[in-house]
Amino acid sequence: MGPEGRLGLSLGDGVVAAGCVVTLLALLLPWWDSGLGVSANGFHDWGWLTFFGLALVIAVLLARLAGVQVHLPLDDAAAYMVCGGLEVLGAVVFWFGNNTSITGRVRYGVFLGVVGGAVTLIGGYVRRMESMRRSVPPGAG
Repeated sequence: MGPEGRLGLSLGDGVVAAGCVVTLLALLLPWWDSGLGVSANGFHDWGWLTFFGLALVIAVLLARLAGVQVHLPLDDAAAYMVCGGLEVLGAVVFWFGNNTSITGRVRYGVFLGVVGGAVTLIGGYVRRMESMRRSVPPGAG
């Protein structure tokens, strides 16, 4: 069996998929709480940037699994890393933007969003290393 598993996923793709699951879960959890019974999940404010990055990663991943050829200006690994960076950026900007208010506080969902985005980014890096390993001829390294 090659580097792909049963579903046709490489290790890097699996890490990216895990990052997607964590990020999606994070978006559904509370990101901010007013302390007065009002809260917001990741579908508010800068959380939309995190969602946008997640949506792009899922679209590319599902297209590749379905065998659809989508022409991107980046290879898949770079696209995963860029979109993982968008996920992290959205969560961090939300965190800093809403952590300075007098009322309310940032909740655990935003921290999980940072972790999910970082896992996606790392998955893209692993995918890049796998493709580099496959491109090295046997006996050359």
